[in-house]
Amino acid sequence: MRQRSRGRVPYYEPWPALKRETWRPDIRAAVLATVRIGMHRKILKTAAAAGRYPVAIGTDCIVYPSTGPSPLDVLPYTDEGKPVPGTFRLGVSPGIVKHQGTQTVLWAEAQFEEAGGVFNLANLIKTDQSAGEGE
Repeated sequence: MRQRSRGRVPYYEPWPALKRETWRPDIRAAVLATVRIGMHRKILKTAAAAGRYPVAIGTDCIVYPSTGPSPLDVLPYTDEGKPVPGTFRLGVSPGIVKHQGTQTVLWAEAQFEEAGGVFNLANLIKTDQSAGEGE
C-alpha cells in the first residue's frame, strides 16, 4: 500500500508525501478499497442494464467497446432518456466519471501488435496524455 511518486521524483530521492503526518497506509487502503467496490458495482449495473462489459480495467480507468466515438454511446439510458441509476454517468461531481479518451479498434490492434502480447489497454487509452496531470 505504499504510495509512489509516479515519476515526478527521481527514484533515489525520498518522496516528500510519505513524510506527511496525515498519510497512513491503512487509510489509503480503506479509501482505495471503497473506490474499487463502487467501481465494480457500477460495472455490474452497466452490464445488467446495457449488456456492455469492459475490455480493460485499470486502477482508475475502464475501457468499454462503443458503437460510436462519443462516450455517451457507451452509457445506458432509461426510456425517458435519463442515465440508468447505479451505472456510470459523465460529469464532474463525486460518483460521476470523466471521459479520458476514445480510440478505434484498429488503434487497439496496433497496440497489441507493437507490445507483443500482455499489457493493459486501460493504461494507454487517454487521447490527451496530459489529461491526468495534477491528480
